[in-house]
Amino acid sequence: MSHPSLKNSYLKVVLDSYYFSKLSTFIQKEFHPLRFFSSVTASLIAALISIIWAVSSSHLIFSGSLSPYISIGIGLILVSNIVTGLLIASRTSLPGIIPSIQEPPVAILSVIASTIITQSSVDNIETTLLSLIVIIILTGVLSGIVFFTLGFFRLGSLVRYVPYPVIGGFLAGTGWLLIAGIIDNYTGIKVSFDNLSHLFSWEILIHWFPEFFFALSLVIILRFYRHFLLLPCLIFLTVILFYLFLSITGISLDEARGMGLLMEPINQENLLPPLTVSNLKNADFSIVFRNLPQMFSIILLGVIGLLLNISGIEVALEKDIALNHELKITGIANILSGLMGGGLTSYVSLSRSVLNHRLGASSRVVGWLLSGFCALALFGGMSILSLLPEILIGGLTLFLGLNFLVEWLYDGWWKLSKSDYFLVLLIVVSIGYLGLLQGIIVGLIVSMILFVIKSSRFSILKKISSLCYCSSHVQRSSLETKIIKKHGDRVYILQLQGWLFFGTANQLFNNIRNRLYDVDKPSIKFVLLDFRVVNGLDSSALINFIKIKQLLKSYSVYLILTNLTIKDQQKLQKQVGLQEDFIHLFEEMNIGLAWCEEQLLAQYYPTHKSCHLLETQLSNYLPPSVNIAKLMSYLKPFKLLPGEVLFTQGQLSLGMYFLESGRLSVVKEIAPGKTKCLRTYKSETIMGEMGFYSQSNHSASVIADEHSTVYFFSSHAFKRMEREEPKLASAFHKFIVKLLIERFQYREQEMQN
Repeated sequence: MSHPSLKNSYLKVVLDSYYFSKLSTFIQKEFHPLRFFSSVTASLIAALISIIWAVSSSHLIFSGSLSPYISIGIGLILVSNIVTGLLIASRTSLPGIIPSIQEPPVAILSVIASTIITQSSVDNIETTLLSLIVIIILTGVLSGIVFFTLGFFRLGSLVRYVPYPVIGGFLAGTGWLLIAGIIDNYTGIKVSFDNLSHLFSWEILIHWFPEFFFALSLVIILRFYRHFLLLPCLIFLTVILFYLFLSITGISLDEARGMGLLMEPINQENLLPPLTVSNLKNADFSIVFRNLPQMFSIILLGVIGLLLNISGIEVALEKDIALNHELKITGIANILSGLMGGGLTSYVSLSRSVLNHRLGASSRVVGWLLSGFCALALFGGMSILSLLPEILIGGLTLFLGLNFLVEWLYDGWWKLSKSDYFLVLLIVVSIGYLGLLQGIIVGLIVSMILFVIKSSRFSILKKISSLCYCSSHVQRSSLETKIIKKHGDRVYILQLQGWLFFGTANQLFNNIRNRLYDVDKPSIKFVLLDFRVVNGLDSSALINFIKIKQLLKSYSVYLILTNLTIKDQQKLQKQVGLQEDFIHLFEEMNIGLAWCEEQLLAQYYPTHKSCHLLETQLSNYLPPSVNIAKLMSYLKPFKLLPGEVLFTQGQLSLGMYFLESGRLSVVKEIAPGKTKCLRTYKSETIMGEMGFYSQSNHSASVIADEHSTVYFFSSHAFKRMEREEPKLASAFHKFIVKLLIERFQYREQEMQN
């Protein structure tokens, strides 16, 4: 027996060699010169865009009296980029995708910041700053918790139920807030109709129009040329042209900075302020609580944005991404980011992730290098950013805002329905006048109203029929079938679909009422409502069912309800009342149809239940010249007990069967141990005639439901009859052909209906 310590040592060696092998394979793959060069190139471009966007976002959020603390905002954003970049790149289900702070949270935070500034005094600017930082960190942590919870319980797909125009209206509204925020930041004047003339005066126009013109140029260029390297190249070209302009005009860097053409130097020491719990306690938490609705809107829109971005990446790259896994990883990353002093809600970036893959950088190393470059900027590289032209910083933010507006207000005119476009436009106007959250609420309310209107126009009547064109699975005699078809218009069959609420249920009431009032058609005696493809029954629809019940009762019409779920049946029982003699419930539509057929036969063919001998039955269908007694001599009678099998599925067909009395069911095995009843045969019917002529195997089994008398006409007996009684055989052929034609005609009528 080996010693336990030797086993443990052996296991350790095996595991060490396994992990060493995996690490070696990973290094060889990811650090191959060409692949690593692609990763470095992609991460440098992504880092440049991320850092510039961090500066732009910080300018937007920390504006006005908070502008001295722009460097703190840059530090918060860079910490978020570093933490989320490392974690998401390490654990994502699709290597190469990278996270970033997104436009919607930045736009909402800028609104929150401007609201806080207007509500606070100049003397309490530090309290205002700490309150804003608490809001940023708390929003990031709560967003992470929501992301993780949705992913853990696999609920990510629930957010897809938010109406598409509401999302579009929010994004367009976000674009407007970004534009208005930047213009306000540069001019100190709020964008409104009252201030339009002032904003377009020359002394104010020069403060914001160059950035706006730059952003508009980017939008136009990128609409016509969509290469993934174009935006980074345009940024690089802008920087070169700017410094070429300074060189030609002889403007120094200090003079350019004094003219507002360059960013003010960023204090490296202020990028990472000591955000301890004792410091954050000095925040005004009443301000924090007043902004909870806006914080929750950031969380909700963060979830929507993450799902939309993942869907966009899947389409662009033709790859599958584990949605719930990404939610969990993004949640953990945002929680840690907030606890470590970041906090701005971050999730996977659509444009930058696609850019990485287009550059061939589908590697986790890209995210790690991106975090490394952001860390270099955070801990010693911010002096370089002060050399970036102001037109680039403000222009990129305006570009994002304009891009949202163009996509939803211009492109949307051609892509969306007019009602959806109206909703998008209404949300944008509401956000501009009332605020972001109020605009979203207006959009949701209007979208619900539009949904109700559209749904009420959608027909809940999947199919309207009668027993003239629709029948149960009960195979009856030819005479009974003709009687049912003759009086089938007395059964009004409505197969319902969709969701039943007040608007759609009112359609049903009007349809039944119009049919009752229609004097050009036979009066109806039965109304059958089938709920098989009904999604649900709203309580608002119950009043229409009460009206239907009262209407049918006044006309002495039976109401048959089929395929009701237990839940909907309980609703109807409680609110409408189903314990009436004229109301009947059945589990399946087929059973309900069979019951209606029996009622018609009871009224128009009272003797249909009386049992006749087979000789009598055949005499009703065969011409008088046929010798029935001679035909009977070729048939073999036998009796079946309830549950006894006539023949089994797969068995070779040896003849046909005449059911003199009783009832037989055709049962098919659809899975091991699972069967389905296809049809029921009653007296005066024939079965097996198709197999009789085709000499094929039976496609289903036949079982007796009750005591039954059956006559068997074998293929051998028929061949003997053809030799001995050719005229009788010919008459029998004609009888079977006529029977089959009759059945096919009924089936064709049902299909045409």
